[in-house]
Amino acid sequence: MKIAVMGAGAVGGYFGGVLANSGEDVTLIARGAHGEAISQNGLNVDSHWGNFTVNVPATPDPAEVGNVDVVLHCVKLYSNAEVLPLIKPMVGESTTILTIQNGVTSGETIAAEYGWGRVLQGATYIEAAIIGPGHIEQSGSTAHIEFGENDGSMSERVERLKNVLDRPGIQVSVSSDIVSTLWTKLVAVGAFGTVMTAARASLPEVLAGPEGETTIRTVMEEIVAVGKSQGISFAPGVVDEKLQGGIEEAEEFKSSLQYDLTNGKPLELDDILGAVVQKGRAADIPVPASAALVMTLEKFKHGS
Repeated sequence: MKIAVMGAGAVGGYFGGVLANSGEDVTLIARGAHGEAISQNGLNVDSHWGNFTVNVPATPDPAEVGNVDVVLHCVKLYSNAEVLPLIKPMVGESTTILTIQNGVTSGETIAAEYGWGRVLQGATYIEAAIIGPGHIEQSGSTAHIEFGENDGSMSERVERLKNVLDRPGIQVSVSSDIVSTLWTKLVAVGAFGTVMTAARASLPEVLAGPEGETTIRTVMEEIVAVGKSQGISFAPGVVDEKLQGGIEEAEEFKSSLQYDLTNGKPLELDDILGAVVQKGRAADIPVPASAALVMTLEKFKHGS
């Protein structure tokens, strides 16, 4: 299977590197010093399952790749408007675009450009970082991709892709309700990351404050309320489960939103908690805590 990773940063680079190291035909779309280092010296991956270097093609230009079977779409949400037209040379009649971006809007955005027949939605759970050009570090025992068809069916393309992704160093599962899966992930991502970013504090620091845990819980409850208004099914006790999971992993918890703010990069604000606020207002669901956080970060969303 011919695979292109669109946005081979920490997350995309990790998954692409594992697949290439397992013998798959992978090309990484990566720019700047990171992409140049991969082209010249290979991709170095340090992971929970061991370290390796793999020689894998890397290019900043998708037009050089040609049609592929799968585009693993990993760019930041705010880059979709710029990037989606660029992947057209890689998209043939039988190409599947698997998005593992954050939030709940990515699939609709890509389908508006290429049609649902070419799109699969997914969620990923992984801690990874670029620690130097061409060098990715993954930590923890989780590097999970969960994806599926909108109707929950085990289609031929889902089965084929599951078999390709199921490698040592990647856990893969198929969701029977991928939209609910994405909203369930958003309960944690939209609350923890946005509160930490607005507070300019680590999760332990947030939780140590007098209103930290209460604020996180309130935002989670707002996300669930908005999700339910969209017909989403959540497991009973989802807020308690996600909150407790974050508390238990607080020392290791990282927020990509906070990283981007700290480094003057644009923020995935509009498509994560911003989307919750927008959908909540449209459904007449009160979201005061979420709206306050979005307002606090609004002026930073384009970077510095």
